[in-house]
Amino acid sequence: MTKKEIAKLLAVLAASYPKFEVDDLKVHVWHEMLQDIPYDVAQVAVKKIILEKTFAPSIAEFREEVINLTSPSRETNAAEAWWEVKQAIKNYGFYRESEALESLSSEAARKAVQYMGWQELCLSEDPEGVLRAQFMRIYEQVADREKKQAMLSEHLQQAIQAISQKASMQAIPERKGKEGRLFPCL
Repeated sequence: MTKKEIAKLLAVLAASYPKFEVDDLKVHVWHEMLQDIPYDVAQVAVKKIILEKTFAPSIAEFREEVINLTSPSRETNAAEAWWEVKQAIKNYGFYRESEALESLSSEAARKAVQYMGWQELCLSEDPEGVLRAQFMRIYEQVADREKKQAMLSEHLQQAIQAISQKASMQAIPERKGKEGRLFPCL
């Protein structure tokens, strides 16, 4: 989106929320954080927010609404994902893991299954007890991590990755003791 388009969206929010004020700095910051979002998607997000929310959104809430609009598969909850896993176990069994994983509608469900182990899920004698609760907890954690990742712009994801790579490549200098050993007390 351009700054002009951001300014239009902010003006609509200001008209809808009396305490929401717009100035040049706000336009600049919102543009910096939302420029990767297509204007037509942002317009729908603004309309939806106005109809559903009592208070004006933060940038994070706005991005979250955009993610919800553009990624309907993220709406699968843990119980629905567990039902899909049970159906996959029934339809594909122990030996057809790759086909079973492909049948799941969300990446979070696939990752949760992989973390738990397909064979362990298939062989479990208690699919509705502890195993279900464990799957749902893992699924929620994976889905939450995916949602947080998706909320970041591509530019910000690249910047974070560059910082992470730079930090991992910097070696921690060794500290040697008087005798020249790495750990002089050993």
